[in-house]
Amino acid sequence: MEDRTLGKAGFIVSRSVLVARPVWPVLRRMGEELAGAGYSVEYAGTWNALLAPDRAPSLLAAVLLGEYGAAAEEEGILRRFRAREDGVGVPILVVGGQNAAHRARRLRAAGADAILPADLSPGEILDRARPLLAYGELYRGASAAVREMRDQAMVDGLTGLPNRRHFVRDLSRSVEMARRIGRPLSCIVSDIDDLRDVNDAHGRPAGDGVIRQFGEILTRAKRSYDGVARLGGDEFAWLLVDAGPAQALQAAQRAQRMVGEAVFDGTDGPLRVSATFGVASLIPGEEWTAESLMENADRALYWGKESGKNAVRCYPPRKGAGDA
Repeated sequence: MEDRTLGKAGFIVSRSVLVARPVWPVLRRMGEELAGAGYSVEYAGTWNALLAPDRAPSLLAAVLLGEYGAAAEEEGILRRFRAREDGVGVPILVVGGQNAAHRARRLRAAGADAILPADLSPGEILDRARPLLAYGELYRGASAAVREMRDQAMVDGLTGLPNRRHFVRDLSRSVEMARRIGRPLSCIVSDIDDLRDVNDAHGRPAGDGVIRQFGEILTRAKRSYDGVARLGGDEFAWLLVDAGPAQALQAAQRAQRMVGEAVFDGTDGPLRVSATFGVASLIPGEEWTAESLMENADRALYWGKESGKNAVRCYPPRKGAGDA
């Protein structure tokens, strides 16, 4: 069960609590107390509910566990939960009898935050749990902020596309995978021809609009499993998985036609622009690196610019393909 609300720091935090193996009556009553305090409470018959594949630990405000004496199993579950990237920072309270008290040190070492006697009242347990709940809320709020900043650092603010940092990371991974499985990989680098003239004649907002629409065209032109990113300015990159030189050339030509046929929004009326595309491909047996693949696509783009713009060029140049 998922229930999220706005925390004191302004972050979205969870209000969900998992009560697993409530063999002690106080756990049921504790769940009722938390539900009355506004938490969404889920009950499970086994501690293994912590490890359910569809459970996101970061959405849990707290976990209450009924200790039942299976020492190795309990401690193993706690360790596996804490080993998960998002299993850190979730308060875990173990409620039990004398056996739990005797094993308190081991349970804490495995990942429990507090071991509480089962003969306490729900109010007493809640009083002891409240600082942990507050800590968990702060931890999850901070973690959510870090994740948001990390995601934003990978996204271009103008177009909403992945940025250069994101693209370089994906390119490295894709080159390694292409080598490993012996499949081709292609990279297209493109930019808008004479965007400076658009900025000078119509203003920077119009130029930004052209960049944004250009990114939308590339997104429509690509296959669902390809990646398009804005590298900066009016330069974009397109990663084509399992595509050799011929496929990549056709893709670039298709995108070039789409740009030529498109009407862009200008501040003083519709605009027409063109773009140049540079294509490079890594085929099985070649020793290109991720850097050289992108550099060669840049070389092809440069040749296209030098030969008159509004062109598609490949690296290495091939006779009959119209390359410079």
